[in-house]
Amino acid sequence: MARLIGADEAAQSEKRIAKADRREGLARNVTAIKIGDCLLGYKAVQRRMRASRWNHFRGRMREIEKLIRHRHGDIVPEADDALIYVEVIAGLALVEFKEEFVEVVLGWAARWLPWAGKADIEDVIYERTKVRFSDLSADALGHALHLSYAERSALDIRTIGAFDVPKQKRAKLQKEKRRQRDRSRKEEQRRAAGALSRSDYLANSFSQAHPWEAFGISRRTWERRGKPMPDPAMISDCGSISLAA
Repeated sequence: MARLIGADEAAQSEKRIAKADRREGLARNVTAIKIGDCLLGYKAVQRRMRASRWNHFRGRMREIEKLIRHRHGDIVPEADDALIYVEVIAGLALVEFKEEFVEVVLGWAARWLPWAGKADIEDVIYERTKVRFSDLSADALGHALHLSYAERSALDIRTIGAFDVPKQKRAKLQKEKRRQRDRSRKEEQRRAAGALSRSDYLANSFSQAHPWEAFGISRRTWERRGKPMPDPAMISDCGSISLAA
């Protein structure tokens, strides 16, 4: 089987992706120039504009590569379902690079599937993407890559969904994780400020020790008498007092 493309073509594809990585368009703002109520003219001011669409593509592509490294290592092994990665990248690149997407996909496949033939990759490019002109949803990508929620969480993948946990349930799980993190952080802040944990508080609480029972009086009477504490020897001889919860 012929190799996919030459090293020069792969390098050109990498340069094209790197160039897109630096792509930050310039947006024009038109500002009126006035002196009092007199309009002198207009001035065009350029400002930097981040290409968020491309950044989203770049993030997804890097997460797919992270998934490949986790599953297969540096190269996708030759298998019946190996070209699914090319299909997904082709769908994303088609939306991002338009007519230049073919070279991008060929270069990407040369890096991750060097054993594949150019004809096979072109088959995927033209047959699998010719009917799709919009970006795949996160859940659609998750199903295509057969990405489980456990694998997604372990790899910290955020732009691709999971085939076994729908988006709504993932949102609930993520919300609960945030709540747990917030509770843990607040607990650590309280400990740092010197506050007792609930278990420590209960262990030292009068309500748990019941020292008034050692005197045979009620708690209210014990409090009126200044909350005296019984002698330790008295506590050991008294079977009515409970020092533990």
